[in-house]
Amino acid sequence: MEAKIYICNTIGEIKEISPNDYNWDYSPSQFCIVEKYESLYEKALVRFKDNSIYALPGKNKAIRVYKGIDREPLDYTPDDMDRYSKAETLQYYNGLDNRKLDLIFYRMAGSCRELPDGLAFIGYDVGYLFGKGYGDGFSAICDCMFLCRWHGCDEEGTEFSKEFHQLNKNGLFDTEEQAVNYLYHYLNQDWAETGDFCVFEIYELVSE
Repeated sequence: MEAKIYICNTIGEIKEISPNDYNWDYSPSQFCIVEKYESLYEKALVRFKDNSIYALPGKNKAIRVYKGIDREPLDYTPDDMDRYSKAETLQYYNGLDNRKLDLIFYRMAGSCRELPDGLAFIGYDVGYLFGKGYGDGFSAICDCMFLCRWHGCDEEGTEFSKEFHQLNKNGLFDTEEQAVNYLYHYLNQDWAETGDFCVFEIYELVSE
């Protein structure tokens, strides 16, 4: 599939465009420093009931991990990290108190941008465009089925049952097609976030 940006300014009205036709500056691929999901989960636990739906936190249920971009990237990722080499990124990351942090790499699905070596693909995320100070790392997967920090999800917890069971052990989709189908389903809900979305390939570093 070719790289696409999905623009939704009105619920249910989605326009697909090429990244070449997009006017705002963002980063289609780069390293990103995020908080470990377990840390975010622990802080969010007090907001949820024990019988929470999907993978929302609950005291009497096992944690299900989400390893996508929506883990407070603005708090830890420099605006110009798209210009960092892998070596520069590791030097910066290792200079942080990174016990509660993860280093990931994302690339817009369909992009031909070269990947740094030493990465392993872990799944597809769906969210706002990001990078160069643009976007906040919002993910429609995380907000709907994991932490619900913005609009959340359907109260019954049934609307996305099919998509929820498609998520892999990293809380991400295995195929781009699944991710795009989910995005369209999400953007047709009357409570969904609107904005400029894309599908992300998410990678993590392979232990050396």
